[in-house]
Amino acid sequence: MKTKSSIDIVQIKLAVSKELGLNLSKNTRNRSYVYGRAIYFKLCKEFSHATLFEIGKSVGREHASVIHGLNVFDMIAMYNDSIINVYTKLRDHLVKENEESLKKYNEEIYYKIKYEKLLAEHEELLEKITKVSGVVL
Repeated sequence: MKTKSSIDIVQIKLAVSKELGLNLSKNTRNRSYVYGRAIYFKLCKEFSHATLFEIGKSVGREHASVIHGLNVFDMIAMYNDSIINVYTKLRDHLVKENEESLKKYNEEIYYKIKYEKLLAEHEELLEKITKVSGVVL
């Protein structure tokens, strides 16, 4: 079972749709929709552990469209300040709204990584003891 942050892609979709006044699932290549979906894809990758398939499916797209949307975001972020402003506003809103759960999520990740490092160190020490003493523990 994957550990997920509590920010669900549905919550992200609602926040982006509300901010931009767009239905992200609408089947159109209009620039405002493409940019809106790109912001949505970026936020989903940043705040959830949903797969590209799950993210795409939530707006009626394929996983390849999500990859393309992430690339689009990176390109427009360099040249379009209004897109960055919208993204930053939404990102700040999501962080503020979900601060406690994100803190908890980050602590869980921290301890999981710490545990894995200690486990590896333990295995390494057992190997050293076995080499020195000749006794398998």
